[in-house]
Amino acid sequence: MKMNKKLKKTPMTQIKSLVTSLFDTKVETRKKLMVLAIVLYIVSPIDLIPDFIPVAGYADDVIVPILLIIAEKLLSKGKAPEAVRVRKDAEKFE
Repeated sequence: MKMNKKLKKTPMTQIKSLVTSLFDTKVETRKKLMVLAIVLYIVSPIDLIPDFIPVAGYADDVIVPILLIIAEKLLSKGKAPEAVRVRKDAEKFE
């Protein structure tokens, strides 16, 4: 069963687009550093708060989708076409 390209917006494709934005020369260095920190936290197996702590342990896992949204907004701040261009560049590597 083939999926439409528009329906393939998964977290992995978002992370790929964020990683390719790190190598883009048109993105500011400060934004690159923030996106790099977000990607490293998402990919890292080490949690900020360990999961064996009852409520707070899972709270940092809830932060991951929020961080993805923040990173996308950070790259698209002021210029929506830049985020679209970076996403299309990431889709080339699939």
